[in-house]
Amino acid sequence: MRRGIAPDYHPADLKRLPIRWRITFVFAGVMAVLLAGLIAFVYFHFRSDLDYNIDGSLNARAQEVAGLVRNENAADTRGALGTIPDQGDNFVQVLDDAGRVLGATAGHANPPLLTATEIRASESSPQLIGRGNRYRLYALPAQGGRRIVVAGVSLATRDAALDKLDDSLWIGVPPALVLASIAAYFLAAAALAPVERMRRRAALISTDEISTRLPMPEANDEIQALGRTLNAMLDRLQDGLNHERQFVANASHELRMPLAVLKAELEVALREHGSQAQLRAAMYSAIEETDRIVQLAEDLLLLARAHDGTLPLASVRLSVAQLLDELCERFAPVVARSGRQLVVDRFELPAGASIRADPDRIRQAISNLVDNSLRYGDGPVTISARAAGRRIELHVSDRGHGFGEDLAARAFDRFSRADVARGRGGVGLGLAIVRTIAQAHGGQAGARDQPDGGADVWIAIPVAERIVGSDRPSLAV
Repeated sequence: MRRGIAPDYHPADLKRLPIRWRITFVFAGVMAVLLAGLIAFVYFHFRSDLDYNIDGSLNARAQEVAGLVRNENAADTRGALGTIPDQGDNFVQVLDDAGRVLGATAGHANPPLLTATEIRASESSPQLIGRGNRYRLYALPAQGGRRIVVAGVSLATRDAALDKLDDSLWIGVPPALVLASIAAYFLAAAALAPVERMRRRAALISTDEISTRLPMPEANDEIQALGRTLNAMLDRLQDGLNHERQFVANASHELRMPLAVLKAELEVALREHGSQAQLRAAMYSAIEETDRIVQLAEDLLLLARAHDGTLPLASVRLSVAQLLDELCERFAPVVARSGRQLVVDRFELPAGASIRADPDRIRQAISNLVDNSLRYGDGPVTISARAAGRRIELHVSDRGHGFGEDLAARAFDRFSRADVARGRGGVGLGLAIVRTIAQAHGGQAGARDQPDGGADVWIAIPVAERIVGSDRPSLAV
């Protein structure tokens, strides 16, 4: 016969239940264990108290009868016991050391209540003897062990009291457990009500309603801390979204200008019937604007890749001294054409200093710094290197007006330019790219105004090996 297939169940299914139900089930389970323990404690404590009282009563009754036996002759023992009033479930026997019944209360004359072994044990010391759940005995030696007084009591009354207590507990505890579980459910629901309000408000938040914030409960508890954390996260997301929107707007603005110039140049070239020299000049101007658009597109692509964490690097070990020589050779003609002087400072460069970096990216970063110095600075352009802990800092400085307090704080932000710098050909992405390249190498970028005037901008790249000693002095070009 084929058996029925029971539905699969796994304890992990409990995790799929709502939190309030899980709290209720856990509370009910814990309460059930505690109440079961309480029932057991009350029951056994009550039974122990009853047994203690019964034992005390048997001892007192045995002492009373032993006093009568000591004052009477053996022949008068039955008469002495006859003076003891009948107390229902309580009974008494007096035995000799041979186990013969010398006297007993009514209805318990025979047989002897003690066995031979129990009699021998009771001749020297009192004995408490149980007869299962029927009755309890207390044997007390008298007349030097020649007599043994046995006081007994039926346990029926005790068992009836225990049964009544047991019934009362099992009748009252399950409803109490059910009521407590219901109360736990509603308490859990009330405790999670702020979370539900936060959830409903969070469902309304979108990119169009990013300014909406989650409602905060009044209690200073974990849920309020969660709300503060989530609202702080929304603040950061809003700032990031606004930043990205501003980035797109600035990129569109920067692209519109060269495209407009390019279009105008082409329209003039088509409309005007000038000489070949004029046409070539118009084409050169168009090419210049096209190069500017291409450079802007490449800069935006680099920043986008860095934002996604995919900026490609081909890192190799670079000697910083050789890198300075190469930079000097590369930028000397550019600086000379601008009527400025290029200075390469090696005073603070340790001997054998090297970094692990992508040569093309490092050249791009220094090129941006030199270009910024030529556009917005004045005086000689200085390229220097120095050790800073486990990093090598590559500095480019000048003797111009510097950044100023307002611009220094946002110098590395995208499209960040001083008002006086607008119209000088830059779009405000140079320093942002410098910082991106530095961070891709595990370093950082910084900028400051020099005390004696001018700007100092640098990138810090981790060293490739330990640095000791010093290197050559500065070289002016």
